[in-house]
Amino acid sequence: MPQLGTDEHPLDLDYYECLAIPVEADAAAIKKAYRKLAILYHPDKNPEESAADKFKDISEAYQVLSDPQRRAYYNKYGKEKEAGAEGQVFDFGEKLQQTFGGDPFLNIIGELSIGTIMTEAKAEEDMATEAQKTDKKRTSGMSKEQVEKMHHQQQERIKLLSEKLITRMATFTDSTEEASELSFQEQVKKEAEKLKTENYGLELLHSIGGIYSSKAKQFLGLRGGEMPGIIQGFKQKKHFVKELWSTVKSAMDMQAISEIIEKAEAEGMDREKKSQLEEEASNRAYKALWQTSKFEVEATLRNVCDAVLQDKVNTTGGCPSSYSSILPQWQSVDSKVRYKRAEALRIIGFIYKYAEADTPVTELHVKIKR
Repeated sequence: MPQLGTDEHPLDLDYYECLAIPVEADAAAIKKAYRKLAILYHPDKNPEESAADKFKDISEAYQVLSDPQRRAYYNKYGKEKEAGAEGQVFDFGEKLQQTFGGDPFLNIIGELSIGTIMTEAKAEEDMATEAQKTDKKRTSGMSKEQVEKMHHQQQERIKLLSEKLITRMATFTDSTEEASELSFQEQVKKEAEKLKTENYGLELLHSIGGIYSSKAKQFLGLRGGEMPGIIQGFKQKKHFVKELWSTVKSAMDMQAISEIIEKAEAEGMDREKKSQLEEEASNRAYKALWQTSKFEVEATLRNVCDAVLQDKVNTTGGCPSSYSSILPQWQSVDSKVRYKRAEALRIIGFIYKYAEADTPVTELHVKIKR
């Protein structure tokens, strides 16, 4: 009878050694170790040839050890058995979340829905494959119920992020003292200094900062020392079109390299060329995933900013604000409070947008028009 491992004494230790964690490490320790190593060895951050392979090993170890069922199976049967285990559904959402920002960004951008879509699509693909084996017919594409579910989840995400954003800005918006702005700036700078060290942290800060800044400036307009709101709106649309094209192009680039590999394999290729093409495909895939995730984040945060800034008081007796259903507990805020929210949003946006990798954020001089 073959030897079996236990949770206390796993049959195989490769994944634990890869993440440099003890076998008794909890979920938090596993995430922390993965984030630290992912930042160090991510191909976009580390130019060394061995970095890509190391990053794949780290990701594989995290995928298994972060899933309680897969971890238990791995502890008992080892690496080879776990790799061949059937019925396992890989959580793309968790993987994307940890790759782009990690848990520290959850209170700002929420959970990436693109990951959920990919996870469900993989599950659907597996079910379709099984259906083919049993000659059962399955329809492709998303059902009406799935679309409605996604819409509801997105509305809940916007509501939650809006509430958290308002709470984060309270230090500034709830105070009438002049010193509150400096205190608020220091609070945001310290937060940004920590966030920029996360995987894709700086890129996310710049993206988030851009949305916060543009929405705040559009609301404040000439009164706040900015260009007229209509011009700010035009700039936002221009940025949206640019990001949409970048997202589409990155997907097309990924498709193109896949077709090149498929054609080269059909014609026969040497091992070295295949390795180079696969590396290029991997890089393009990460770029496409990042661009898609970034596009989703920016679209979500536009709605979050609108919910926070357009939460108007209904003084006419007519229809309430279109965002009152998202933030019912803040239906009574007046224009002065919304103006202060816009000022706070402009400060956060500036700090995030101009954070730099090699310069402490605490040294950043915030330049705000009045």
